[in-house]
Amino acid sequence: MEDSIQSTEPGKHIRDVAVEELLGREPVHLDQDGIRARIQGKVVLVTGAAGSIGSELCRQIARFSPLALVGFDCAETPLFYLDREMARSFPGLVFHPELGDIARPDNLERVMRQHRPSILYHAAAFKHVPMLEKHVFAAVENNILAMWQVALAAARHGVEDFVLISTDKAVRPASVMGATKRMAELAIRALQKERGTNFVAVRFGNVLASSGSVVPLFKEQIAAGGPVTVTHPEMRRYFMTVSEAAQLVLQAFSIGKGGEILVLDMGEPVKIVDLARNLILLSGLQPGREIEIQFTGVRPGEKLFEELNLRDEHLLPTSHAKIRSYLSPYDVDASRIEACMKGLQQAVSRQDVGRIVLLLKELIPDYNPGPSFLKAAEPARRTTPPRRRAHGQGAR
Repeated sequence: MEDSIQSTEPGKHIRDVAVEELLGREPVHLDQDGIRARIQGKVVLVTGAAGSIGSELCRQIARFSPLALVGFDCAETPLFYLDREMARSFPGLVFHPELGDIARPDNLERVMRQHRPSILYHAAAFKHVPMLEKHVFAAVENNILAMWQVALAAARHGVEDFVLISTDKAVRPASVMGATKRMAELAIRALQKERGTNFVAVRFGNVLASSGSVVPLFKEQIAAGGPVTVTHPEMRRYFMTVSEAAQLVLQAFSIGKGGEILVLDMGEPVKIVDLARNLILLSGLQPGREIEIQFTGVRPGEKLFEELNLRDEHLLPTSHAKIRSYLSPYDVDASRIEACMKGLQQAVSRQDVGRIVLLLKELIPDYNPGPSFLKAAEPARRTTPPRRRAHGQGAR
């Protein structure tokens, strides 16, 4: 996968760089036959289908001969172009572009009743950490409450397999984005114990070249002559290609038995500054001489290091050497999840940030919100009576 960098300087040639060159390891290839055996002849629904991950999921799914593929998204123009791409690249595919909002029950019910999917990949989510630190209510509405409605609808309509796309930022979260994704993981684990649907979560690292990620930003900065901006010299992240990400999601339901969290073995975490230097060098330029690197400081909600699993999550064997499966030893009380969902809905309606922080902390004790959120939570803490914690609630 190569992306051109067009320099703003006339006559300046900048080499095309394939994102695989930045991984620092060989890309992981998953079990194509196993994926085909599970998808072929099934109706598959992808939420967030027009996004970076959702659209790549659609491309990959189309290769495995589903009975029909349903792309559900609220972004009209990207969905329009995805529909055209599917028609052009996969003329034999039955593709249904469904324009709608997963947060609206009428939209959701219409799509579920009309298409009756057997497999549902939930890729619809907000993902940018600094943005969601400023938009807490939107993060909760989309990443938790809407996800919950999709998961309930999947169980209600007899979906066989539901795969949630999560993130390494859900492990001991320091951001609103990470906390909402951890809450989503807990929610589907609770549903797994009560419903017939097979619920599995997949934790991603950072996806190279996805929209809004560091690689496209760095390429823009290099093309403009620099500087390339990095938040901190010790900032490290796990990276994967968009193809690896999509295949991991497709593989997940064929490996998972329900309730697990699956993670791709992505090798060692990469320093963001090393990624920037390598991209500059691979572009045919010299870091520090032709392109400067500037450190801008850690942004709200960011951690220097991300982790792939909690310490108490048990490692389980899988049929693929490069996929790890983790299972928490603690049960999640479904009634507590439902109560939390109601509380979050009320807090969003009242625009009560403090109450949201308290509700998330109650089920995610290791959530470490920023100082401004802790300050907002103080008034809510004083007006909320103490509640006895249920055994094994949440992750530790």
